Amino acid sequence: MPVLLAPRYWGAHLLALVLVGTASLLGYWQYAAWQEDRAAEAADLTSAEPEPLADVLGPDDAFPGEHVGRPVEVSGTWVPEGTVFVSGREHDGEVGYWAITPLAVGDADAPALPIVRGWVADPSDAPPPPTGTVDLVALLQPTQGTNEVDEDRNDDVLPQVRTADLIQHVDQDLYGAYAVAREPIGGLEPATLDQLPDAGTFTALRNLLYAIEWWIFGAFAAFIWWRWARDTAVAKAAAEDAVEDAAEDAVEHPVPSKP
Repeated sequence: MPVLLAPRYWGAHLLALVLVGTASLLGYWQYAAWQEDRAAEAADLTSAEPEPLADVLGPDDAFPGEHVGRPVEVSGTWVPEGTVFVSGREHDGEVGYWAITPLAVGDADAPALPIVRGWVADPSDAPPPPTGTVDLVALLQPTQGTNEVDEDRNDDVLPQVRTADLIQHVDQDLYGAYAVAREPIGGLEPATLDQLPDAGTFTALRNLLYAIEWWIFGAFAAFIWWRWARDTAVAKAAAEDAVEDAAEDAVEHPVPSKP
């Protein structure tokens, strides 16, 4: 529509561009705030005050979904012969292994909670598993249940933290969960959580609604500009057609001159 490129229309185009651009940026800003607030709420649980394990999860309880990432205080006896290594775990961009040792909660024959002591690049470099009793703080995680198969059940390397695999390496019951030590144990590197707590459904919902509102406003402004541009072009074309028709009519039917 060449007519819309005339300098007298530049102001309208600029106004539409500013409105749509501003609405888009403000919508993105609110959307980013929504995501950040949800991530912050999820992370906040991991930094909450630790609770006794018994107050959060019992040895025969199903994992409580609202406690993913919850710090718990655990006291018990290490089960060093149950130590395993879980492959495919990253640390600072390097793929390595988690070192996991069960901790019998209470006496040595009590049900055990698998504890991720930390990360190591290769199991052969891992320090010996701990022995004796310990009090520690760890972050609760639900066990994994993918279809990944442990191809060699005779070694101590597992592809995932799954109870059905872990229990093959101990002589006692296991909790329906595992926990990541808040501080690495025995000179290992820190292990990062596989799963963070879910943010609430309505967390920062106002920011998301504001984002949608801004984007709707931007879309409305773009629609108004499009309608104006179309109507202007149509009106200009109609006016030009009318002038041409009048000129043709004047040629075909000249007005007779007065005597």
